[in-house]
Amino acid sequence: MQYRVGVAGCLVALFLILSGSVAAQDSTQTERVVPEIKALRINPHPPVIDGNLDDPIWSKPGLELARNFTQRDPDEGVAPTESTVVAVTYDDDALYFAFWCYDSEPDKIQRQLVRRDRQSESDLVVVRLDPYHDHQTGNQFYVSAAGVLIDGRVYNDDWTDDSWDGVWEAAAKVHPWGWAVEYRIPYNCLRFTEDSEHVWGVNFARLVNRKSEVTWWSFAPQSENGLTSHYGHLTGLTGIRPARHLEILPYAVSSAEFGDGTDANPDGRDYLGNVGVDVKYGLASNLTLDATINPDFGQVELDQPVLNLSAFETWFPERRPFFIEGADLYETPFMLFYSRRIGRPPTGGVDDDLHDYTLDRPAATSILGAAKITGKLSGRTSVALLNTVTQEETETYMTTEGETRKTVVEPTANYSVFRVKQDILRNSYFGGLFTLVSQDTYHPAVTGGVDWRLYTNNGVWNFNGQTVFSRVDNEDIGFGVSANLEKASGKHVRGSIGVTNKDPNLHINRLGYTSRNDYRVMSGWLQYRTQDDWWIFRNTWNNFNIQSAWNYAGDDISRYGNVNSSWELTNFWSLGWGVEMQAEKYSDVETRGNGLWEWPVTPTCAGWADLHTDTRRKIVFDINPGGGRDRGGSWWANYVGIEYRPRSNLEFEVGANYHRTFNGTRWLDNDNNDNAVFADLDKDEISLHLTASVMLRRNLSWQLSGQGLISTLDYRDIKRYTGDNTYVRDINAEDYADYNGTFSSLNSMMIVRWEYLPGSTLYFVWTRSRPEFDSKTTNLALDDELDRFFSRGADNVWLLKASYWWNL
Repeated sequence: MQYRVGVAGCLVALFLILSGSVAAQDSTQTERVVPEIKALRINPHPPVIDGNLDDPIWSKPGLELARNFTQRDPDEGVAPTESTVVAVTYDDDALYFAFWCYDSEPDKIQRQLVRRDRQSESDLVVVRLDPYHDHQTGNQFYVSAAGVLIDGRVYNDDWTDDSWDGVWEAAAKVHPWGWAVEYRIPYNCLRFTEDSEHVWGVNFARLVNRKSEVTWWSFAPQSENGLTSHYGHLTGLTGIRPARHLEILPYAVSSAEFGDGTDANPDGRDYLGNVGVDVKYGLASNLTLDATINPDFGQVELDQPVLNLSAFETWFPERRPFFIEGADLYETPFMLFYSRRIGRPPTGGVDDDLHDYTLDRPAATSILGAAKITGKLSGRTSVALLNTVTQEETETYMTTEGETRKTVVEPTANYSVFRVKQDILRNSYFGGLFTLVSQDTYHPAVTGGVDWRLYTNNGVWNFNGQTVFSRVDNEDIGFGVSANLEKASGKHVRGSIGVTNKDPNLHINRLGYTSRNDYRVMSGWLQYRTQDDWWIFRNTWNNFNIQSAWNYAGDDISRYGNVNSSWELTNFWSLGWGVEMQAEKYSDVETRGNGLWEWPVTPTCAGWADLHTDTRRKIVFDINPGGGRDRGGSWWANYVGIEYRPRSNLEFEVGANYHRTFNGTRWLDNDNNDNAVFADLDKDEISLHLTASVMLRRNLSWQLSGQGLISTLDYRDIKRYTGDNTYVRDINAEDYADYNGTFSSLNSMMIVRWEYLPGSTLYFVWTRSRPEFDSKTTNLALDDELDRFFSRGADNVWLLKASYWWNL
């Protein structure tokens, strides 16, 4: 109890420190002058998008020009070293932008050629638009000096989602005086309300990469929080209407799979074909329907191999395009919607004593169809509705009597998610999220909650959080709450304090994700940052974090704190370091349901460091050593990564991390009497990654990537836990000999991507996966493991997919 009071005192002290810093840091804030630019209507002859800027419209009298850019980095608030000019025109179908990027040394303009939507070491410009003019949402459109397009959404004022892809055009060209960009952004890329005259939010920015110089047209200092709330005004837009368009994207895919032969498939070969269609339709000026029938995710990247020895489920990022686009709409403090639950591998098994071997079992649940409606009503209320249906999956198996049988391993299911957000005040909102999973043989799983983010008018402080509930059976309803007070702006001091409660009956993992329930946590974060050059430093970020948590029984299950710093040097190298301590006494999950367990060593302490060289160079190094003791035992590790760009269209990256853990007491299994069995674990682990990419043209790329994991496990001193921090060593170690060994896995992928027309793509993909556990050795012999990586026995898939985009 004394410790809880101490933690609360620390958090209150943190709050007072933040409060005391507000007056000093924000008293200098003045009312910002909002810049404006008027767009010029140009019917009927739009400019040719080629980067030449020789169309008559760009020199027409009355065309307004945006000129007064201001440095945001590295010398905040001063005039740029290179000047930029922007013009805006429009017609009934699209907006057009022209950039004149003057450069005193045009031969030094950096133009790395990468595939679309990838950041690169290039000069670039960006157009940011807020068509609803709500200071909360919008779109951003980047173009590099090599002509590479990047786009994304902005939401919650300064959160970004680069997964959004629109069909728009742009071209860049280098001239003797610098370089130029022309844009064409059709209205069907944007969402806005119907009106006779529009005022939109807009901002322009430019990066001179060799100088790391970032300039904004509508300037805001880095000490102020937000993106869309600092935009300027785009005026003069009259007589335009939101496009109530229809986009159809049919696809066809053919694949061949080659793997080890089995009783069901002796030659290990399988050939598949599929067709499907994605549809996007404007139901109204501010509502869009996205639908997919028999979607295919064949070009999706493989997940990073993971050996999970913890008590918690591994979280994997979403990689499927239908679920990635617009995922920001469902983001809340509690993850009530985790889209990887949809189309998951079947979870059922065969309950048949005569089961001999499997003839056919699907690797994933088929999605019959999915649809979502998204939009913004009346300019202030956002809505999103998603519904997905998955088919019944069966496993076919052979019995010991030679009979072929089938059993259902995943019943038909329907997944529904409803989201609403109401903008209030200047840049705040209240929202609600509701999910429902209906599936044969299961009780309907329902979750829901209300979330909020409330800013002060100057954007310095915000109060955010969420309350949620869940019901997955006829008896129990679970509840949770998260609340956080944050100082989000300030030249030097930022921070937050927060609390989270998840009661024991809160179950959201049917369609959402949480690592655990039965959890009460208090946390705090304090940052001191510098932005003015001093000695060899350009910027520094210095952080202090603290957390303490208990379960509902009052057991101390988390006491954590760390101090970390990141320093950017004047030569654009970066350094970082950190020290962390864990001091909780108990774990209520490590025994896997067998009661409270006391950590053998407390407190523990560990540290790490990081060195990263200038990313603008052809060769970039990253070194990240660390060591100490944590809840896994004593450890030391080191990561080394190298990026090499020999030419503007070639890129190679390789990295390896060696992590050794020793003298750590870990849960091993539960015995036949359901008692927890522990052992001392020595573990050596090497993780590898390799990427090579070649851009043949701006719309044609080749990429090869691989992710590998080698882990040796050596369990010693096996013992049975009897509670109260006591053990009985009455276990036959031979019964657990198969737990020792070497786990190795290599996932690799080659992909050729050709966007032969805007929005239309041809993929040629090869994927290879090879997980294996060898119980014969616990010695890490790298040459043997590499031989195993590339030996026979992997599952290989060759895939060809073509899609064609129609805009009607």
